[in-house]
Amino acid sequence: MKFPFYCFLLLLTFVWACNSSEPPKQITPAFYYWKTVFKLSNDEAQILTDNHIQKLYVKYFDVDLDERTAKPTFKAVLIPKQKVPQGMSVVPVVYLTNQTLKWLEPRYLEDFTEKIIDKIEVIHQGWIGESVGNNEIQIDCDWTLSTKKKYFTLLTILRKKYPHISVTIRLHQVKFSEKTGVPPVERGMLMCYNMADWKNEKTANSIFTPDVLSQYIGELSEYPLPLDLVMPAFHWTVGYRNHQFQYFLNAVSSKDFSSISLFEQDKNRFIAQRDITLWGIGIRKGDVFRTEEVAYDDLSKGCRLIKKKISNQKLTFALYHLDSESLKTYTHEQIKELYQPE
Repeated sequence: MKFPFYCFLLLLTFVWACNSSEPPKQITPAFYYWKTVFKLSNDEAQILTDNHIQKLYVKYFDVDLDERTAKPTFKAVLIPKQKVPQGMSVVPVVYLTNQTLKWLEPRYLEDFTEKIIDKIEVIHQGWIGESVGNNEIQIDCDWTLSTKKKYFTLLTILRKKYPHISVTIRLHQVKFSEKTGVPPVERGMLMCYNMADWKNEKTANSIFTPDVLSQYIGELSEYPLPLDLVMPAFHWTVGYRNHQFQYFLNAVSSKDFSSISLFEQDKNRFIAQRDITLWGIGIRKGDVFRTEEVAYDDLSKGCRLIKKKISNQKLTFALYHLDSESLKTYTHEQIKELYQPE
């Protein structure tokens, strides 16, 4: 029996389509834990279980400049009040301010890095019961052109102790990588939030918008480091007085303002109509509050877009951050959906 030519073409097309289609990404689900005291609520523990979370990126401490001594100091050091859930790996995260790097003299870099290592080990061994060893650690720093050399030197020193270092990468550091440089580490964690200037009263939403995201990721697949991904799962309110930034109100949403008749609303902005004390702060007449939340549809759209743009096949996908109040914006089903492979 002869094999019809059109059947051959059909078979060829099918084989080509199968070979050319990209397999789904292999995703390790994770969360960030960014509170000083490690103690999970029942709801937070359930979220970890429901989504089969395998990794927790836990902030161990901040490194900031002591204004009195003009020297680096450790702040907001983690206080573990609870053991890590069984089977969960912990990635120690150190938040390093750019201000610290500006003031740190190059001759002190080696000694300074050793102090960071010692601090990580004291916390990790006291909590987990063993050295970090060859496991991953992460440094979170929004370096600039003026601090790039010192930061990259610090990372090179760290790699002598910890070969598996990841660092947070901001969107602008991806888009302008030829200027900002590529950190000398194993992986980058792409931060897809805090996209706009939150200090500017005219900013619509500084946390996340798909339109701003699309402006930065055109050449994402060409970034030379393998990338993981963290997306925002939090909300806050930014307060202004006389058009100047005053403070953040974490986990305060538009619903909180809508229930109070003392504010005049203009979309996601609320203007105080008289002096009052709320949320532990003194509010004056005329103060402006911009509530910032990320709609689930926008978050889902951003996740799909970024996962396709990242070139490496294996990646960790994390949400920032594990906090029951912050996560109230989304249902448990929506959170599950975000973790699903494409």
